[in-house]
Amino acid sequence: MRKKKKYLRNLFIGMILLCTVSDVKAVTNPYSQTGPYGTNCTWYAWNMAYQKAGVVLPGWGNAKDWYYDAMNAGYSVGTTPKANSIVVWGGWTSYGHVGYVESVGDNTLYVWDSTGPCIDETDPSYQECMANSWCEDTDRVCKENAKKGACAYTLSPDQYGITGYIYLDTAPTSPPVSTKESTYTKPVTPNVTEEVVVKSNNTNLSSITLSSGTISFQSDILEYEIKVKNEVEAITIAATLEDEKATVEGTGEYKLKVGVNEIKLVVTAEDGTTKEYQLHITREKKEIIKKEEVKETTNSNQIIYLILGISGAIFVLILGIIFFIRKRKKKLNQNVVKSKSEKQIDRS
Repeated sequence: MRKKKKYLRNLFIGMILLCTVSDVKAVTNPYSQTGPYGTNCTWYAWNMAYQKAGVVLPGWGNAKDWYYDAMNAGYSVGTTPKANSIVVWGGWTSYGHVGYVESVGDNTLYVWDSTGPCIDETDPSYQECMANSWCEDTDRVCKENAKKGACAYTLSPDQYGITGYIYLDTAPTSPPVSTKESTYTKPVTPNVTEEVVVKSNNTNLSSITLSSGTISFQSDILEYEIKVKNEVEAITIAATLEDEKATVEGTGEYKLKVGVNEIKLVVTAEDGTTKEYQLHITREKKEIIKKEEVKETTNSNQIIYLILGISGAIFVLILGIIFFIRKRKKKLNQNVVKSKSEKQIDRS
């Protein structure tokens, strides 16, 4: 009887917890997981900030813009390295690079980012495995099974151009949250019964289409180089949104000048967050044939026509000579035959 009561009690508690958890809203990583260079650092850093610090970051632009976007969004930023922060490298690539700073050592940052994770070489199991390894194959097995950790980056000299740090310890208490479906669920206490209505911060476009030229669109790439022929005097730009509650400005028809034309598409999310896509459309120059080239071509043609004319005249002259010689020879032969016939008649 006691076992039955205990079973029913556990079942009842489990049902309460199930109902509570099923009502939790998921949050969405606003960045694409993969890009042209593999795992996107923006996706990875956003994910680590959420998993390790419990902070839901907004959807900002390219990695190099995070520092100033965070500053404008009310986040605490600075150039002093601290644990539990986001490091922003403005000079890593043309798009920048970001990572989650787990700890700071003597002239060293220990960072979780998309280029890692790295091997925790201080782990005793890894050290023992490497000590007992006898070839490259066994070394590889040790590394594959090793405990993973943050990667070490030297602060000085600064190889990648650190812009600064976004401090997550003092992050805003109610950051914008996207309500799209996601695998990330932030835990809440069962006592929370009040439903919080949040607005979407999704500023992504799902596509950009052009009436001329080609574009390889990805939602997390914000700048594009496009070339069109000189004959294209105008171009029509259309765009579709990932979130129907967002708006986009900058679509429509544009007249193109020769050279580079800068066109911006600005997406505004439901919560007011903005993102800017830039199109650099280059209209090619018109090919102009110089007068000297035309004159030279005309002279060349005249020489060719003169040579052809002379060659034709010589050919006709040769044919005339051959015809005359043949006719003359034929006449001589006729005279010879006639003379022989006459001689034979006289003898008779």
